[in-house]
Amino acid sequence: MTPSRFALFPSNDREQELRLKRFLIATGAYAMNMCFVLVCWAMGYFTTKEVSGYVLLVAAINVGIYLTIRTDLNKRFADPSLTFLQLALATLSGLYLMYFGDAVRSTFLLLGVAAFVFGMLRFKTRGFIYLSAYILGGYAILIALLVQFRPGDINLRVDVLQWMALLVTMAQFTYLAGFIGNLRRKVRDNNIELEKRNGELEAALKQISDMAIRDELTGVYNRRYLMERIAEETQRCIRNGSVFCICIIDIDLFKQINDTYGHLAGDEVLRKVARTASGALRQTDFFGRFGGEEFVMVLTDTLAEGAMTSSERVRKSIEGLVFPEISGELKVTISIGIAEHARRGDPEATFKRADDALYRAKEGGRNRCVVASVEEA
Repeated sequence: MTPSRFALFPSNDREQELRLKRFLIATGAYAMNMCFVLVCWAMGYFTTKEVSGYVLLVAAINVGIYLTIRTDLNKRFADPSLTFLQLALATLSGLYLMYFGDAVRSTFLLLGVAAFVFGMLRFKTRGFIYLSAYILGGYAILIALLVQFRPGDINLRVDVLQWMALLVTMAQFTYLAGFIGNLRRKVRDNNIELEKRNGELEAALKQISDMAIRDELTGVYNRRYLMERIAEETQRCIRNGSVFCICIIDIDLFKQINDTYGHLAGDEVLRKVARTASGALRQTDFFGRFGGEEFVMVLTDTLAEGAMTSSERVRKSIEGLVFPEISGELKVTISIGIAEHARRGDPEATFKRADDALYRAKEGGRNRCVVASVEEA
């Protein structure tokens, strides 16, 4: 058994893969901030020890977030993307730099703008208020720590003024976050409505398409579509040398059924006969209503002998039907005329031969299948 190899992204979880890709974007932002910190270090604003601490802090944050997502621990949180946590930790690393930044402290407030914008796009108003409170609270604690432990590195009036400016900025961002959140919600609602309308449109188009090719009463193919399919099958026969048979079905004494039980009962008989006959065929065959009580079966890649077997199976299925909703005494039978289509023959001629065979079935006593002889082709 070979051990599974570790992959940077999960191979079977698209959502987790997307979250890790977003995380890598955040990692890129850390890398750019790191470059700026190194520039500050080269200019003497940070000591090597302070920069090393920042590097370790950033590394710990990124490794921790990555492992949390990669091991699926993030799925235990209400927000599996860990948006608030990532922004909170990014803010913590920024406050670390501000604590040691002295003269360049205010520049790191500018680096936080990207985080503000990301939070504004990801959070609703309440979530952004929480983030704002966290950032403002962290900055206030930072000022207190500087006053207590590094009083020589702080101009209290300036930092308090910057804190107030940050407060105003965060208030503006909060307003924008609410506005963008409302827009997102409207877009989401519009998308849901659009999907619903698209579904209704697809259903309507399918219904229109079915109406164009289906018989309204029985649900099987209509005469026009049958003729189109027969024309296609004729061309396939010419190209490939294949064979097909046309079988015309007629319900025996159907007028008597209408006269005895009514036209609604006749309609039910047509539906049940169509359903039973079409269900007895292969998927490659096609079946439809030709008009009145006549139906047509087209049996692809089938010789006359095979068509006779299939037709007998359909005939017996119809003969065995019962109609308790109409009358326990009602029995329905069918007659079938079968004709094998000649390779380069005319479909109309094949229809004529099948119709003649149907006539002979009727003359022979009904409830039977008759095959047109090859000599008739």
